[in-house]
Amino acid sequence: MLTIAGRTFTSRLIVGTGKFASSAVMQAAIEASGTGMVTVALRRVDLNDPGDDLMAVLDRRQYVFLPNTSGARNAAEAVRLAHLARASGAGDWVKLEVTPDPRTLLPDPVETLKATEALVKDGFIVLPY
Repeated sequence: MLTIAGRTFTSRLIVGTGKFASSAVMQAAIEASGTGMVTVALRRVDLNDPGDDLMAVLDRRQYVFLPNTSGARNAAEAVRLAHLARASGAGDWVKLEVTPDPRTLLPDPVETLKATEALVKDGFIVLPY
């Protein structure tokens, strides 16, 4: 069991929605995993469109969707992406990624901390990467 922000999960596993051969394979993998949290790249999905392929195959009541800030090179970009996700209806949960080097994708701990502090102050539930 894992409890974050008052929500209890039966699995600690967080599953991403990218790199699947099809939506059906993604749905089957996520369901089989037993996860309660699913990461979503903001550029892959329109959270306001219930007809979007991802939103059509995954039940938003069953999973906490974690829009991620993939592509953010600094804290300011990550905060902006998180606010865009919230404005799109994604809620207050976010998987925070601040990776200044697109070649290595190594996280920047100082910028990640800055973004975390700002987002928590703004009421987000932040899961840093």
